[in-house]
Amino acid sequence: MLIQKLLRVEYLQSNQSSIKSWLSLNLVANLIKAVVVVFILLYLTARYQQYNAEQNATEQLLTSPKVNDIYFLDFRLISDNLRPNEKYRVAKIFDITGDIVTLRYGDLLFANKHSAEDSVRFGQLRYQDYFQPERINLTVQELQQWRAKEAIYLVKRPKLNKLFGNYVGPVNQSQPSMQFIQGRREYYTGRAHLANSLSETSIEDAFYYFEKSATLGYSLGQVSLAELYLTDEYGHDLESSLYWLERAALQSHKPAILKYGIICQQVENCNLGDFYQMLIENGVNLKVREMPVKLMPASVQ
Repeated sequence: MLIQKLLRVEYLQSNQSSIKSWLSLNLVANLIKAVVVVFILLYLTARYQQYNAEQNATEQLLTSPKVNDIYFLDFRLISDNLRPNEKYRVAKIFDITGDIVTLRYGDLLFANKHSAEDSVRFGQLRYQDYFQPERINLTVQELQQWRAKEAIYLVKRPKLNKLFGNYVGPVNQSQPSMQFIQGRREYYTGRAHLANSLSETSIEDAFYYFEKSATLGYSLGQVSLAELYLTDEYGHDLESSLYWLERAALQSHKPAILKYGIICQQVENCNLGDFYQMLIENGVNLKVREMPVKLMPASVQ
């Protein structure tokens, strides 16, 4: 009897030990599950907050676009002529003339959004010919319409020409020229004033120096002055803007020629054909794609 009691006690003790061991393992397993669930919830919350922050930033960037802004497009909502895996595309702002934003599309289309972002991460935008030569001119209102139908699903603004750790355009290795050029110093002084957001007179000061630069015949100063004439501060003076763009265009300044074409379409009595003809007759090497006008060769004296 004594032996049986001892065996029974030993069995009960062993069973209790097994139960405690099982309970401990079960508790550890439940704790691990709880930790995993918490991490997943934290991750999803962080992603959701990041998504909301990116969308809010996109809305703000669309209201005040800048050159070099990168647009991520759902191209299925823009074009019907696509292959099954051609869905997403990158575009970049190359110019802003008044209320007109000029985009150029990237040369590649992607099957998913992640691949479109990777094209920036892997430095594809650094190639000279990555963006197609065709220029897409849109008003800010039209960009908002693209956003409303979700054709624009994300906008990013590079910092120091970089986004996602890589450049969004070719890296310019050229050194600034030390040659004296009339109007260049005034132009860069105007640029400095324009970039000074802490000054209440930054635009007026920039206008003063751009006007001096333009009067001295510096093409960049002439274009910058023309752009200021398009702002609210200077009453959207299209005629004055066209005048200074014409001055720069006569120096074969391509951005001025393109900007002139954009503004000319907004002025009732402006004739692009006459403008192009005048440039040719003044020896400007004009290269304009798909011009809806017929030009005559410059007369030989």
